[in-house]
Amino acid sequence: MFKKASLLILIASVGFISCSKDPISDLSTEESLVYLTNHDKAASFNQYKTFSIVDSVLIVENNRSGTALSDIDRALLQRIITNMQSLGYKYVSPKSNPDVGINAAWITNTYLNVASNPYSSYYGGYWGGGYGYGYPNYYTYYETSESYWLITMLDFKNPNNADKTFNVVWDAQIRGSGIGESQYIDKMVDSIFGQSSYLKIN
Repeated sequence: MFKKASLLILIASVGFISCSKDPISDLSTEESLVYLTNHDKAASFNQYKTFSIVDSVLIVENNRSGTALSDIDRALLQRIITNMQSLGYKYVSPKSNPDVGINAAWITNTYLNVASNPYSSYYGGYWGGGYGYGYPNYYTYYETSESYWLITMLDFKNPNNADKTFNVVWDAQIRGSGIGESQYIDKMVDSIFGQSSYLKIN
């Protein structure tokens, strides 16, 4: 009786595992979205009152760059404006000396990968007599590519006059399989600001 009960439990467990959701491969597009935010711990965001934003999205692919303003780019920029205003910042023209500036970029990195295929070491002795396949090791080349959104906030109020640069006081990366789809723009932008509550000013 005990053996039968154990067998039934084992069968039920296997069935449950086979029907359960794979936490990686079964992620929905929305579930795959990842938000990475960081900020300058020394920055006092209450000193900033106004902001401006770029009029187009910077496109960076390996060593090449340009700009774009597609419908999804416009939607991204507008949602950033909405979130900044809800945090207490006033939207002004770049010519009005804003306290901070917002940049938005679409970054794509392409990598050339090399994989070795040492068949002889895997099959050595398989056919008996200590002999295996006589193929030499060879290499396979393949490309992988990743894209992500990068949003940055620059401190225009306190420029580094010595080296003529502006400090980045906050940045956010948005990664995942759905980052190029317009229906996720509001959620993506709201999420990066939602996990950056320190940006809120009085």
